[in-house]
Amino acid sequence: MILWPTKGGITDMIRATFKLKLDDLDMEIIEKIKRIFTKDDIVEINVSDEIDEEDYLLSTPANRESLKRSLEQFQNGQFVSKQVSELEA
Repeated sequence: MILWPTKGGITDMIRATFKLKLDDLDMEIIEKIKRIFTKDDIVEINVSDEIDEEDYLLSTPANRESLKRSLEQFQNGQFVSKQVSELEA
């Protein structure tokens, strides 16, 4: 998934988020980034090894069992519902 740049904020700063698989990372992406910004812009590139939340929740038998139990409780109406005002008290 690629989210293209948007302008916003006080300084009208451009922000772009590129979320892609390693196999999709190539020089074409770098060239596209270079076309988005001007030569005087500072560009920050962050790389993270993001784990899918669902994969993480199901990554161990204990996590899977806890999640399964919680879903069953929710489906059976075994949960507590609070209003925001009750949480702030």
